[in-house]
Amino acid sequence: MTELLDQIKLVAEARAKAQETSEAKHAALADWENDNVELLESDHEAHSQVAEAEAKLRELTIKAYQETGNKAPAPGVGIREVTKLEYDPSVAFDWAVEHRMALKLDTSGFEKIVKASPLDFVRVYQEPQATIATNLNPELIKEK
Repeated sequence: MTELLDQIKLVAEARAKAQETSEAKHAALADWENDNVELLESDHEAHSQVAEAEAKLRELTIKAYQETGNKAPAPGVGIREVTKLEYDPSVAFDWAVEHRMALKLDTSGFEKIVKASPLDFVRVYQEPQATIATNLNPELIKEK
């Protein structure tokens, strides 16, 4: 019993120490954030600008692909076609029950089957997805 009580005391002390260090860490982080507000705002703005610019680049890449059919319309960007499935989940569920797949539609298994052997109620289509190279070199980009 003494060993148990000693262990309870040890855990209580360890928890108290962990709480103390956690509070100190949060206070230090809050101080750092207060001291570096401009840096944090600048970082957030820079990341927002990257996201916005990349979204526009993806849009323009898909537009160029749709106009030319070229999957690599410019250096550093490309098109990857992703297979998409569109179906009514209730019809798919009925099909799964009829084929004794499960009482709940196993969408992953169902979609593998449909890709191998299409069903009338499923529309399978390719959707272009723009890709951007991780390392874009502006020197390689030449106007066509």
